[in-house]
Amino acid sequence: MKLSCSLTKVQETALKAELGRAISLIPGKSESSLMIQFSDCCRLWFGGENEGPFAFVNVMVLGSADRKFYSDFTDQVIAVFKKELQIKRIYVKFEEVPNWFWD
Repeated sequence: MKLSCSLTKVQETALKAELGRAISLIPGKSESSLMIQFSDCCRLWFGGENEGPFAFVNVMVLGSADRKFYSDFTDQVIAVFKKELQIKRIYVKFEEVPNWFWD
C-alpha cells in the first residue's frame, strides 16, 4: 500500500487488523497468510491532482477468485481507509498469481 499521507503506529495497527479481517471475504484467504507492506508519505497523483490523501493498494492473490469477492473486499478496504485515514481517493489493483510460496 502506498499512501500520500503519513501513517502513525496506531493507524498502521488498526489498518492491519481491519485488513486481516477483510481478506477473509475472498474464499480461501485469511490473515494467517497475509503480508502487508505500508509505504507512507508517497508522492501520489490521482485524476490529475495531488491534493490527497490518496492510497494505492496492490493486492496479489494466489490463484483466482470471482470478481464479486474482489468487489466485496474493495468495498471493505475503501471503508477502512476512509475511516482510519480520511482517504480522499483510493485505487485498488488485483493481481492473480498462479504460483506463490512462503515459509
